[in-house]
Amino acid sequence: MSTTVTVQVAGKSYQLSGAEEAAYFQRLADIADRRIRETALQNPSLDQEACAVATALSLADELVKAQQLANKLRHELEGLKKDQLDEA
Repeated sequence: MSTTVTVQVAGKSYQLSGAEEAAYFQRLADIADRRIRETALQNPSLDQEACAVATALSLADELVKAQQLANKLRHELEGLKKDQLDEA
């Protein structure tokens, strides 16, 4: 089942659709909107497109770092499991 919802980001309407519930898409839009507004406040000389790009790069940076941390923790967990099996 596919959900389609209209959300507001940076004063513009966008239609999002997918398997997730409408509230999920609204949450994504709220995060993007908030981050774009924060970027605009911190960098008043940027136009709306530049704020959106800066925000996208910032979110991409956070994603990459979160993925790296998840991989590191996964590797550590596998090591701990292996150590437990070796001790048993």
